[in-house]
Amino acid sequence: MQSDLTTEPRVAERLTVAVPAHMVWAAVSDVRRMGEWSPECRGAWVPGRAGALRPGSRFLGRNRAAWLPWVTVCRVVESVPGKLFAFDVSFFGVPLSRWVYRFAETPGGCEVTEEWHDRRRGLPGKLLTATAPLLTGVVRRPARNRRTVRTTLIALRDTLEGRR
Repeated sequence: MQSDLTTEPRVAERLTVAVPAHMVWAAVSDVRRMGEWSPECRGAWVPGRAGALRPGSRFLGRNRAAWLPWVTVCRVVESVPGKLFAFDVSFFGVPLSRWVYRFAETPGGCEVTEEWHDRRRGLPGKLLTATAPLLTGVVRRPARNRRTVRTTLIALRDTLEGRR
């Protein structure tokens, strides 16, 4: 299943981690671990799956930003060991976002880039955007994601480098 990852991300942050790209990819692609690093994602539930997720695999993202937790349906769209991991996020069938993680070997480690692509379009997307602050407590999603992406990458680096 090939996806279109050519659209510009709304948010993109990168950070160098002093471990090989395949190790960083393995940590990020184990979506159950995301709650270890993200201030908003509390982890994921992967129904009946063990091992690496492949394109087409689905999982539920568990999230909490303020007072109410919520669950999203996610589908892996790209997974290339040591290079790329990407998934789409929806809520009650309405596309919300695409998260993309890119991994590039560097001398002494890996540069990891985390991207957030806003997929809220049309009337369903506009309605969800308008009501989301009531459900999540997040009023300015792009600004919030810029902060949480940076926080996530720093926590990922610190965990993988043994600082935490």
